[in-house]
Amino acid sequence: MKNQYVGDIGDYGKYGLLRYLSKNGLNIGVNWYLTKNDIIIKDGNIRDYLNNETDSIYDSEVYKLLKTIPSRDIEHIENSDIIPNAVYYHRELNLENAAPRKKNDYRTQWHKAAMESLKNVSLVFADPDNGSTNDKNGTRKNGEKYITISELADYYKRGQNVVYYCHKARRSQDAWQSKMVELKKVCPDARIIVLTFHRGTQRSYIFGIHPKQYNEYKLLIEKFLQTNWGTIKVNGKKEPFSKEELLIKYTD
Repeated sequence: MKNQYVGDIGDYGKYGLLRYLSKNGLNIGVNWYLTKNDIIIKDGNIRDYLNNETDSIYDSEVYKLLKTIPSRDIEHIENSDIIPNAVYYHRELNLENAAPRKKNDYRTQWHKAAMESLKNVSLVFADPDNGSTNDKNGTRKNGEKYITISELADYYKRGQNVVYYCHKARRSQDAWQSKMVELKKVCPDARIIVLTFHRGTQRSYIFGIHPKQYNEYKLLIEKFLQTNWGTIKVNGKKEPFSKEELLIKYTD
């Protein structure tokens, strides 16, 4: 996540989803995976929807907040009630701050601080720029733009459910299927649900859920998809959210 993305069409869908989950009983912690803005701002500029009041049909409260936000800064999101009772971790992840041989230590300490800040929530939402990586330490070039699978597993293994942003990019469908379930490599019992937001560029939200809470989350997500977010088209476009079909099958 970058401050320059605040208010983008992707933000609208993201907060619509998280707000719905929070208002229906989930205690959410947000780890922004905040990174520094690009010098040349080219991403995060799909904001025309804020000039089309028809788009407010999905969530009028979120729409109004994003339309009137004074500047593009996550501070305004945190200070609002856009995700009721959310807990936030906003320390910037900037590997340039660490010497080459200290990058692993820097990221480890950053992650430990995030874990401590979000220890009392039931669902941890991670918002990296690009998604997940199998890089064990997350210290390769542009590593700050990714959440590592081991970092996800740390939240999951202490009893929390997780959901994180990831995009398909140019992966084949087979490669994307593998990407969606990679948490299961280290947390085999994790149940996976994937929601994809179709406005602007493709944005997916991958849930890793403990078996005992799977039916609860599945029902809640199905109800979310029955709201305007999953049923209403604007200007002939497809519904904003849909559930991805997973090839993997579960025995509940």
